[in-house]
Amino acid sequence: MKRLQELSWKAFDIHHVFPEIQRGKRLKTDDHILGNMAYVSSSAMNNGVDNFVSNSNGVRIFGNCLTLANSGSVGTSFYHPYRFVASDHVTKLQNFSFSKYVYLFIATISNRLSEKYSFNREINDKRLSREKIMLPANDNGEPDYEYMEAYMKEVEKCLLSRYKAFLDNKNAKTTIGGKSLKIRWRTFVLNEIFEIRATNSSIDRNRLNGLKGDIPYITRTDKNNGWDSLIAKQTRYGIDNGNVITVGLDTQTAFYQPISFYTGQNIQIFTNKNLNKYVASFIIPLLKKQMEKFNWGGNGATLGRLRRQKIMLPVDVNGNPDYAYMERFMMEKETSILNEYISRRLTEK
Repeated sequence: MKRLQELSWKAFDIHHVFPEIQRGKRLKTDDHILGNMAYVSSSAMNNGVDNFVSNSNGVRIFGNCLTLANSGSVGTSFYHPYRFVASDHVTKLQNFSFSKYVYLFIATISNRLSEKYSFNREINDKRLSREKIMLPANDNGEPDYEYMEAYMKEVEKCLLSRYKAFLDNKNAKTTIGGKSLKIRWRTFVLNEIFEIRATNSSIDRNRLNGLKGDIPYITRTDKNNGWDSLIAKQTRYGIDNGNVITVGLDTQTAFYQPISFYTGQNIQIFTNKNLNKYVASFIIPLLKKQMEKFNWGGNGATLGRLRRQKIMLPVDVNGNPDYAYMERFMMEKETSILNEYISRRLTEK
């Protein structure tokens, strides 16, 4: 197969590539009815999925297409093989003859529109109608969709082979020693095992330098690991280091943050020298269970009450939290899930 740089590339009108172009329809947050259908907006994260709804009236439902963010994370493009409700901040790009592989190839190129537009220069319908997309061209001067499909199939095959090799190596190293959850447990006060403190930033959204960047801005949302958006460095505020658990007191949210981040208001940080993503994954469900007792009434969440909460954890022979076991247990869970996924995908081939 020819390499990308060996191909003949050509600019095509966007309507030549996508005969079906349509904007989504506004659906106010207050009108969302919770359900199982993805609600796609202009977020650059989580494939653009902002919520899951069951609205069917007064909305536009698309599927098997690309979305292009007109505002917000302008120019961000994702492929959606499923049915979804589209907000008015995204536009559907669809060609019924495309396979998922052609869509995935073109998505990487349509994403580059984000370099041309910004929060202050959105992609309105008129601007979009004038856009062109650079694509490989065949001998007839038409988009070479056959090459795009073959190329992405090869990329997928290589990635699956790499994942399988990674898992085979991981399977050989992962040993639990027959230990199960039928081990000794002990109650700990949260303040015994964690240093709990306020964040270094606590930035009100209205005071954000809203430029796009690669640093997570964490809020009390219960979605997407608490990530609200990705922002640039904030010169007026301190940043928090990763490898911690963030907790939204009044929303009872808790997430592991692997990298440095900024936060919104009313978020606490849990640190522990033994913490890593596996230990955090073990502890967070237990922590959230304890936080369910907090409410907006007289038993509201405060930092003092949080520190006094108790949690049950596995213990070692010395009666201390058995962090090594928690880590091994979650590594085994991860490996099992990944093995199942890779085996299923390889079988499909």
